[in-house]
Amino acid sequence: MLIYVILGFLCEKDMTGYEIKQKMTLSTSNFIDASFGSIYPMLKKMEKGELIKYEEVVEEGRFKKSYGITEKGKSEFIEWLKTPCTFSPFNYEYLSKLFFYKYLDDLEVVRLIASFQTTVACEYNKLALIEEQHVHEMGGYEHATLMFGKEYFQMIMNWHDELTRKITGKKANEYENDKEI
Repeated sequence: MLIYVILGFLCEKDMTGYEIKQKMTLSTSNFIDASFGSIYPMLKKMEKGELIKYEEVVEEGRFKKSYGITEKGKSEFIEWLKTPCTFSPFNYEYLSKLFFYKYLDDLEVVRLIASFQTTVACEYNKLALIEEQHVHEMGGYEHATLMFGKEYFQMIMNWHDELTRKITGKKANEYENDKEI
């Protein structure tokens, strides 16, 4: 899928590898992200496949490769967009572990869930910050994917709150009072 995300970015404008990574961090990281170690080899592969071209430019005394999409690349990207999406069940490590938490003490399970929720909350906060700082730059569909990510992370946190209440045997209002302490 990385190839199509890069092609989509290059449909907007020519970009360097660094700019592609920055755009990904600010826009698609909640559903696809890649390191420079993945982006640059993919750019090379895409260039060999004649999906993109590059131009060396000098900026502030440094040579940089600016990548642009070719007509072949646009055509392949549009064909990919037109292909109907398929649904595949998720595959998450935390659900695999949760399935077997019966082998752990309840206090350990609650601790592990709280730790996981902290991680999810951090991801939620990253998206909230991106929205706050960059919403004016986003198109409607870009903003929709960001909102999906935020709502998804919120659902995960809420689901784990309910699970924790069941494990500890507390009622919702007792649990909320504990959180305020």
